[in-house]
Amino acid sequence: MRVLIGILLAAVLFGPMQAARAIPFFDQLPDFRVRVAGDRDLEEWLGDQLKDLRKGSSVLENYEDPRDVARYERGNLEKLLRSRGYYDSRVRESVSDGKIVYRVEPGPRYLIKDISVEMPPQLRRGLGALPLQIGDPLNAEKVKEGVTVIEKYLNDNACLLNVDVSYEATVIHSEAAARLVYRVAPSPEVVVGQVYIEGVTTIDGDYLRDKVGITSGECFKRSRLDAAQLRLLRTNLVAGVGSEVSEPYGGVVDITFRIQERKHRTVKLGVGYTSSEGAGVSAGWEHRNVFHRGEKIDIESKANPVQQSLKARLLVPRFLRDDQDLTGKVELSNEERDAYQAESFTVGATISRKLSEHRTASVGSELKFSDIEEEGGITENYQLLAFPLGLKWDTTDSPLDARKGATAALEVKPYVDLGTSGSNFVKSLVVGTGYHTLADTRWEPTLALRLKAGVISGADNADVPADERFYAGGGGSVRGYGYQALGPRRVIEPEEPGEQPRLSDPIGGRALSEISLEGRLRFTEKWGGVIFVDGGNAYLDPEPRFDSLLWGAGIGVRYFTSFAPVRFDIAVPLDKREGLDDDFQVYVSLGQAF
Repeated sequence: MRVLIGILLAAVLFGPMQAARAIPFFDQLPDFRVRVAGDRDLEEWLGDQLKDLRKGSSVLENYEDPRDVARYERGNLEKLLRSRGYYDSRVRESVSDGKIVYRVEPGPRYLIKDISVEMPPQLRRGLGALPLQIGDPLNAEKVKEGVTVIEKYLNDNACLLNVDVSYEATVIHSEAAARLVYRVAPSPEVVVGQVYIEGVTTIDGDYLRDKVGITSGECFKRSRLDAAQLRLLRTNLVAGVGSEVSEPYGGVVDITFRIQERKHRTVKLGVGYTSSEGAGVSAGWEHRNVFHRGEKIDIESKANPVQQSLKARLLVPRFLRDDQDLTGKVELSNEERDAYQAESFTVGATISRKLSEHRTASVGSELKFSDIEEEGGITENYQLLAFPLGLKWDTTDSPLDARKGATAALEVKPYVDLGTSGSNFVKSLVVGTGYHTLADTRWEPTLALRLKAGVISGADNADVPADERFYAGGGGSVRGYGYQALGPRRVIEPEEPGEQPRLSDPIGGRALSEISLEGRLRFTEKWGGVIFVDGGNAYLDPEPRFDSLLWGAGIGVRYFTSFAPVRFDIAVPLDKREGLDDDFQVYVSLGQAF
């Protein structure tokens, strides 16, 4: 069965690559071959470029005769050759048996005879080397790179009101050469005068000025305006922002930012369903500008037949420094699982710091009071003080529907019991995900992979609170099995003679191993599908393993909203245990499984 699932997954992911060749009208275009005598590199480059031009061409839709296609593409090849400096090239096309052959005589490659940059002398002195030098071929891409280099230099080192760089290439046919001139349009050098922010109603003005980061008297740079507007939008308090620069007066310009505030309050409602937990509802309220400087409070409640919770979070951005946030939380929870019943109250705070564009570190403290009753009526009271430490690396393009990139997260959480149970232990968890999308292939297949492993050390299984042990199974774990249905169980001896021993409900373990593989497809802008395989298990000993996993597999449907996909999955257990597992499980929720 597992082999069959693997074959199906491969067919879904790679079958579209073949099917893409049958997309009308591109499969009707005649095959072609480009021949360049004595220059294999140029031959391959022209062939690759012509293939790319075919993909984006709407003109070719109107051509049915291969000879019309050949005449049109001959013009494209001539343009490509000129872009590489071949101004005396000749292209001949021939059509035979529906196939086109282009024979190219490139001729001499025009070389740059002279390069000059026209700009004020005081600015010219610091300009470094350009991508093109005297004696190099006249390459259009390199010429444009030169414009970019000069613009970047001026933006970094000058205070020009406007940066406008153009170029002129003069071809000398008699010498197979060219002259290249870059010109910087005249513009005054200015400094910043006053900075105004208009449109503010509820946001702290000083807070927004700090985000703008432009002060009176500094050198004026257009690039600083774009960066300031982006920072304002990233506060999540601003729906739109524009900027206006005044006319210069005495070498000074004033800057005005006009903003449109977002609505700061949001009410959230949600529903979900799983076979093992039943239907659930959630409701929440969010305020993103509580104290007028971007502080966010989020209150959320969830309820289903086995769990009810009420949680409040307060986020204070830029806590003590710009790259650091403070998050405080309070949570009440009641769980009625097969393995245990738990009532808990948790309060904690976490400081997270952005180390780089993709890396974030966090440290915090958490105090949890809980009453837990396990199978057999044994009740324990815990007063756990924890100090979670985390490190995360994230290059994905979306938190709820990633299509490319990867994540790696590590959390180490030492616990100390302030009560009498003596449950002191360390809970460690590492999770990695990866995503790759074939965007140019039919149905845009995405291959998604998740690996997860956890260990609890420092205490025996019985001394770790039941709601802190590891369990496997469910919609966010191993689909096909009930929630927390995988993992160690006790053998219960019969009370009456002749009865068979039975297994208890899952008791949780000190180690966890999980792996998930998904093939995600997008049939239309709104609808998609998925085929998946999940494996996982929990273990009594603190040694995660990947050689004794229980596997589940299934298919699902996705409806893509502007916020996140709505998912409907149905899965079956591939290692079904008689008397423990149902024939299938159903999951309905918001967002991808991982």
